[in-house]
Amino acid sequence: MSSKGKTALILALVLLGTAWVQPVSGKSGQDIFDAVMLIQVDPSGGAHFEISARLINPAYRELVKNETDFTKLVEDLIYRNLLEDFRERYENFTVYISPSGPVEVTGNWSARISFYLVPFLVRGKQGLECPYSGPLDFVAGGKVYSFLFRRIIIVLPENWTVAYTFPSPADRAENVLIWERADYLPMIGLSAENPGESVSPAPCKPLRIELHYSPEEGKVFFNATYLCGKGLPSLPGARNVTYTRRGNVTELHGYFVPRLEYHEGLFRREWKAKVNLSERFPQVVGGSEKNGSVEITVEESSSLWIALPVVLGGLITVIIALRRWRK
Repeated sequence: MSSKGKTALILALVLLGTAWVQPVSGKSGQDIFDAVMLIQVDPSGGAHFEISARLINPAYRELVKNETDFTKLVEDLIYRNLLEDFRERYENFTVYISPSGPVEVTGNWSARISFYLVPFLVRGKQGLECPYSGPLDFVAGGKVYSFLFRRIIIVLPENWTVAYTFPSPADRAENVLIWERADYLPMIGLSAENPGESVSPAPCKPLRIELHYSPEEGKVFFNATYLCGKGLPSLPGARNVTYTRRGNVTELHGYFVPRLEYHEGLFRREWKAKVNLSERFPQVVGGSEKNGSVEITVEESSSLWIALPVVLGGLITVIIALRRWRK
């Protein structure tokens, strides 16, 4: 990199650092959990998050009556707060969780939060960059705190070079970077060993997807099957995704929020839900595929059509009664 390029990069980092400080300067760090976040980045550009958290606030401990309450508290305050921070900066990602959910209670007011995020790195001006970097907010009890972690650890793939970080890590050993008392996800720029090498998608081949639209919930639920090596497939726009693996076969379950068309006539109601798929599936069940999108049509009889037999039955009863009365 030329001296001018280095100067421009340093200036950009300083300006961004100033922008980071201003939004959180008036917020105190959350004092509800003692939390450590481990992020393991894989060569496909995704990352596995594992957060170890211990509830340390006495007032919140009083609110927790059982393990179910504790699981929900951890999921709402840590998992959902973190994803909301990410979504404000970069919406086009997919989160994968195990069928049992993102939270595992480990005892002694402690829990482990695990999920897989695709993508974690995207191609930027300086190489591979994390689009979620910035201050983290923690919303609890109607108040907004800074999302304070005692430690954030990022483990990178071997032979990847760190182009820049901001702020600088407190400790670093080869491909492991550590930040202490961090209320932000650090800026990080990376390059692979070969200059022309970039993030390659996970080697997953789509096989089959089954879709079902629920008019009551406004969601398209799906079951998708892939043939995968390592990593997980990318399914942009999918939400609440869980996965199961059987050998090389990976099954995903979740839902999309579709584009919707609704028509209602005298005797029929019709919903047409459309979702975009990033890849073509050889087998699509429950919808018709066209130009990279799938359309699901749901038809129901309108309330008028359902009520018509009752109305006709009532009229016939009245007519019969009138004839008998006249006789």
